[in-house]
Amino acid sequence: MRPKLITSPNHLDFPPTVDGDYARRYLAPILARGAQTFIRNVHNTQLMLAYVDDVILPVTVTDFHIDNTYTVSPYSHYISYGGYEEIRNLNNPVAERLVKLILQPVASYFRHNDFDRVAFVNNWLLSTNLYPALSKTQIEVMAEALIDQFPDRAVIFRSVDRFRNPMLFDVLQKQGYEMLLSRQVWYMPPETATRTRQFKEDARVLRNHGYEILENKSLTDADLTRILDLYEMLYLKKYSYFNPQFTFEFLKLARDEEILFLRALRRDGRIDAAMGFFVRNGVMTQPLFGYDTTLPEQGLYRLLTLITLREGLQRGLLVHASGGVGKFKKVRGGVSTIEYNAVYMKHLPKRRQRPWKLIQAISKYAIPYFQKNDF
Repeated sequence: MRPKLITSPNHLDFPPTVDGDYARRYLAPILARGAQTFIRNVHNTQLMLAYVDDVILPVTVTDFHIDNTYTVSPYSHYISYGGYEEIRNLNNPVAERLVKLILQPVASYFRHNDFDRVAFVNNWLLSTNLYPALSKTQIEVMAEALIDQFPDRAVIFRSVDRFRNPMLFDVLQKQGYEMLLSRQVWYMPPETATRTRQFKEDARVLRNHGYEILENKSLTDADLTRILDLYEMLYLKKYSYFNPQFTFEFLKLARDEEILFLRALRRDGRIDAAMGFFVRNGVMTQPLFGYDTTLPEQGLYRLLTLITLREGLQRGLLVHASGGVGKFKKVRGGVSTIEYNAVYMKHLPKRRQRPWKLIQAISKYAIPYFQKNDF
């Protein structure tokens, strides 16, 4: 049993499973039309499909580009976004200048040691990547074969955590993969959240605001344009342009092929907030989230979270609530866990291992800090 690596949808019969059908609807258009058709800031990246038994995992093979989204670029993740942009949250000009001075030689060092020469496994080009049900043997075979396939690249399994995928974590670690901090994420069991005072208050706010909830089939092209604007207001303009820059074509694919289950809040003929989620292996997550940041405070983030939890409860799913606003999620029943990039680098020259070793060393100090402050 050895994985096949496919670069064209014409060379692959997608397995007749729920996950296989989802992969066909999502990945075949990207292979056919190119990733930038759907996400503008994916550069110098080739999408491949790793196929073992009836499981398909997308693999992105990337070389450095300064404007790459962090979902395909460890440099953008750790340096551009996690470094230069996150230090603004320190609210301390002296500390910001000091960190920038430290980051400059580190950034140069990383770039000159091919830090971004990587192959990301299970990379759906989204902020959160859910895993299908995998056997121990399938994980072992995939982990070993991809190292052989990419002798000149670090091989990285994205979005690995102990909370939901303990076997994946343990098997990869035994295979020699190093667990490096990616971020702290939150899982929200809907049945727990619905018992909290905050959930009941959020439901009251939704009733009082009188929003109509729209779904995929009722959304027009004009609605999709508005939803894209809302996402960009929040995730690009407020947070970072290193987040995935979705295009209108992505939103159309999400609506028409149900790549995402879209939900939008409309009142007085205008959409003020929207989210989109997908489901895999008993978990749902929301890579599309946005609201009108120019409106007076109306608790729109609260309302989107409420809708998310209601969907999870209705479908019997665990909600992966991604990272950020930890205190908000904690009071609504959220449980935090550290998400890792599982990195294999031992087959690389020593000079190319050193940047990863530095990230590994920093992770040991950063993880307790993240946990203490509920990021």
